[in-house]
Amino acid sequence: MGERRLCCGCMEYKPGDAVVCPNCGYADGTAYDANYIVPGTELNERYIVGVKLRSNSEGATYLGYNKSIGCKVLIREYMPEGLCSRIKCGSLIRVHEQHVVQYKALMAEFTELNKSLAHMRNVSHITPTLDLFAANNTTYAVYEYIDGVTLVDYLKDNAGELTWKQVSEMFPTFFTTLSLLHNNNIIHRAISPETIYVTPRNELRLTGFSISTVRTVNTELESELFDGYAAPEQYNAIARQGTWTDVYGICAVLYRILTGCKPTEATSRMQNDNLCAPHEMNPNIPKHVSKVIMKGMSLFSEDRIKTVTELVTELFEETEEPEPKPIPIEPSRRQQSRRQNVTDYETYRRNVLREERQGDDYVAEEKENVIDRIKIPIIIGVLLTCVLLVIAIVVLNLLDIDMDPKDSMVMETSAPTIAATTDNIVQESSSDEIQPSGDSQMPDLIGKNFESKKEQLEKDGWLYLLAKYDYSEKYKAGLIIDQDLKPGTPFSSGATVEVTVSKGPSKITIPEFEGKSLKAYTAELDELGLPYNTEKEIDYDFENGMVTRLSQDAGKKFDLTKDETLKVYYADNPEITTQAPVVTPDLPADSSSGGDVSDSSAAPDPGITPAESVAEPDPIEVIPENPPMPE
Repeated sequence: MGERRLCCGCMEYKPGDAVVCPNCGYADGTAYDANYIVPGTELNERYIVGVKLRSNSEGATYLGYNKSIGCKVLIREYMPEGLCSRIKCGSLIRVHEQHVVQYKALMAEFTELNKSLAHMRNVSHITPTLDLFAANNTTYAVYEYIDGVTLVDYLKDNAGELTWKQVSEMFPTFFTTLSLLHNNNIIHRAISPETIYVTPRNELRLTGFSISTVRTVNTELESELFDGYAAPEQYNAIARQGTWTDVYGICAVLYRILTGCKPTEATSRMQNDNLCAPHEMNPNIPKHVSKVIMKGMSLFSEDRIKTVTELVTELFEETEEPEPKPIPIEPSRRQQSRRQNVTDYETYRRNVLREERQGDDYVAEEKENVIDRIKIPIIIGVLLTCVLLVIAIVVLNLLDIDMDPKDSMVMETSAPTIAATTDNIVQESSSDEIQPSGDSQMPDLIGKNFESKKEQLEKDGWLYLLAKYDYSEKYKAGLIIDQDLKPGTPFSSGATVEVTVSKGPSKITIPEFEGKSLKAYTAELDELGLPYNTEKEIDYDFENGMVTRLSQDAGKKFDLTKDETLKVYYADNPEITTQAPVVTPDLPADSSSGGDVSDSSAAPDPGITPAESVAEPDPIEVIPENPPMPE
């Protein structure tokens, strides 16, 4: 009778004779969607299904109740939209014959995702998978119930935004959890104020895990993206996704929290990127924090912060430059000098670099400004003289006036003589006299990604790039650090220009390996571009597949200019068998055991199935579209 008094709307007990729950107002017999499980249905002889909370094209999440330990849970049912349907008046799912292969493949991805989450059940700030079982021709995942509110509702109760001080107190442990997810090859792809919960203890919890197909457009299933928080690569099915995808999402969340405004959708930014920096919207936000958030929301992944570790380092290590030293120069003179320098790219570039040195070379700047002030009148005078000479020669030729050969020689050599004299006065004038001819101007490629620019420029045969590679401490690998033709230089379409491409820094810090698997650690080395090879060894102090040691100490600099390779050792221990192993056959979903191994008295928590014993999905049964109805 106790089960009958359990309210399916809140999973709290109510009086046996009550029709309407006094806790939540849910009434017995409330209409439900026939495409989903009937409230009150029992699964795996342990869980009672309540009302549907939310759904997407992957499946549905229900409020549930674990009878074994008497607590609320969340139950996720794999039910991909368009690939299957539910038989009326029942819980069984019918897979459409033409979609059996897709259904199985996506269910395998769903199962692997939840297995990975089950192994991380001790990690805080996520909702780990507590149980995973097969039934009704599909797979179910059971999660811990969250007692809290979404970040959206939390912000509504806090004037719509938080201060950087509040954020810096709430988010560090959340960042750590997100980094651990990435180390286990789990990319969330849906970080937003709607998938982050705030508990009564003011702790953050990340929810909303789904397979990648749901988080990308133009795939087998209808996508579920959170506008303003989804990265640009999620709107392109062939674009590469990774840890940087989640970096975009968490930076967009920080943007919303600190400014009170939702960021512009990525597709709109690709057309017209007018997103204001957080500091411009709220001056109380530290400038270095604003800069890091905008860098984390870069539209192109190659320009974006790649990992959460890098993001945290830049956020919490203040990198603002000190205020520049006052320079004894009148503002009007400085502004006038800048306007004049714009006409000459090289001089403008030197002035910018000189100002970045914060005025230490004040005397040199004054001398440069004197030359800048007289340069333009001299250039104009030279050009006018050359024009007058050309006009005089043309007029004389038209009038057919005889000239003394000596005078002719003087006339022909006069222009070069003046030019040479001008060279002695203004050293930079050589760049303004004779420019290469062409129908196009060289663009500025410094700091741009080589591969993307090469594809863009060579697409129409406009400009071909020839690369040479060199290490750079300033630019990341793959970015252009130098070009033969300076920006603005004329050239003919179809020309080939040599550029220097960065190989990244010549020295890389060897990352820590303790507690990391070989797969996770080598992925980290691949991302850093650090050469390595692996070697297995027997070491019973480590589990199989875990990194045991390195040929060089972690934390030290690895010199890429030397012909060396980091050797990564990992444990590969032979099994020591003391007795014959016990083989447990796969039981059908409706068997009496139901995979309920955790109900034994030896288990400390009968409601949690160990990750290693998570049941594999049963073979998919293809059910006819019109099965005979039982009498």
